[in-house]
Amino acid sequence: MTTIKLNRYYPHMTENITLEVSDEIAVVLSAGGRQCDSYKRRKREHNECSLDADPGFEPDVMFPPLTPEEIILDEENRSVLYAALDQLPPIQARRVYAHYILGKKKSEIARAENVEGSAVCDSIRRGLKNLSELLKNFH
Repeated sequence: MTTIKLNRYYPHMTENITLEVSDEIAVVLSAGGRQCDSYKRRKREHNECSLDADPGFEPDVMFPPLTPEEIILDEENRSVLYAALDQLPPIQARRVYAHYILGKKKSEIARAENVEGSAVCDSIRRGLKNLSELLKNFH
């Protein structure tokens, strides 16, 4: 018989509990512990992180659910942003929307509109300046 501390195998336990188990169980527990430690070490060495959406807890930690107040504020901010975008000249609005909301690169926008990249950059810069002026009036 071997004496083990359960805290070593169940870290969530708050009490220090020692238990006598058979030698076979002690061997299995120590082998499992070594495999788990080895797995964690390999993950650290390779800078891996788990982003499992289904069984893991990471999504809840990284993206906690929004409160009802946050949802309402987000909707209000989005509607204010779209109202301000509607007041921009059409070309500026289209380019700012494509770059910041759709996530397109400036070079992609220039290629799609068959214009120089500098024209898109200038247009987006002026659009942002105009947006900041418009948004000052909303708040």
